[in-house]
Amino acid sequence: MASINQLAEDLIFEILSWLPVLSLLRCTSVCKSWKSIISNPYFIQAHLAISQKKQHPFSTLRVVSKSDESQDLFMDTLGENSVKLSLPRYISDVPQLFFRSCNGLVILSDIHVVVLYIWNPLTRSFKLLPKPRVVKPRRKSRLYRLEFVVNFGFGFDSVSNDYKILRVVLVKINLGVEKRFQLVAELYSFNTDSWTVIMVPEEMRGFRQDPLSECVCVGSRVLCFQGTNGILLFNLHNEVFGTCQYPKTGVRMSDALDFEGSIGFILKSSENESIILSLWTLANVGGNIIWTKKFNIEPHMKIDHVLFYLGDGQFLAKDDGAGYIVYHDRKKGTPPLSCVFREFTYVAQISGSLVSLEGFEQQD
Repeated sequence: MASINQLAEDLIFEILSWLPVLSLLRCTSVCKSWKSIISNPYFIQAHLAISQKKQHPFSTLRVVSKSDESQDLFMDTLGENSVKLSLPRYISDVPQLFFRSCNGLVILSDIHVVVLYIWNPLTRSFKLLPKPRVVKPRRKSRLYRLEFVVNFGFGFDSVSNDYKILRVVLVKINLGVEKRFQLVAELYSFNTDSWTVIMVPEEMRGFRQDPLSECVCVGSRVLCFQGTNGILLFNLHNEVFGTCQYPKTGVRMSDALDFEGSIGFILKSSENESIILSLWTLANVGGNIIWTKKFNIEPHMKIDHVLFYLGDGQFLAKDDGAGYIVYHDRKKGTPPLSCVFREFTYVAQISGSLVSLEGFEQQD
């Protein structure tokens, strides 16, 4: 029979596992036994699993440029005040900052995706990653000119328990009037702390990625890069590429969305002389991968662009009249939450966690 002390500890473990990260960080100061529980890797994984199942008020990381060489970073949580964050050393001097998020961890990158940090903004722990192998040469040739278009994705391979970054580089080779395109890729594994060049299939090496679009990690396992004529997919576990076409019905009113584990797009089309916004997702129907319409957004909604699917039927969307709003599809007829925020130069969705990786150090 379990002792009274063991029962009490199990009960404390269960209660703490339902608290948000900032509350847990305060709880570490209550007593040594609570700090021991919260810092235990088993507790961190249990807390992450519970957090992913329950619906939290969404949070975003938002960059606001003050000048060409200065920027501020904010964390916005629905229903709460914005919190200004301080960046790890060195990365704070990067003039244009980009990031990807998974399980509460954030990859911070410069515009060329050469300087890379992994960071937990809530626990304030971070690690500088080794530089990628594929970089633009400094020496210029008189015979040709190289241009690099770089994008990257970040996700978690749950099978091998490994966080991975895929860096995709579209190399444009300008030979006078002739232009050639070559797609190269390399993968960083946190388990090995190293980069590996990934072979891109011959038929995909001419894929022209959209430099302005986000890479979305769908279901934490498949990276989705948008191109001029289609989508490039990468399976984080099998480490293989694939492609698919965009939906053929309507005009895209969003970047790729992670809609409950499927790739989704908001499309605008005309029906009976009315403008309709609809969500379409990629689905496996009878062994065929096809785009399937899920539902229409209320016709009176004046949405210009959808940024994220937040879960529980909620979308973060741009409305020129009200700023950025939260639209709730499962509560049709209910006015959206308006003006969540207005000002930013870059924004990404984030969830809170206590996850820490080997080699992390604490921010000053």
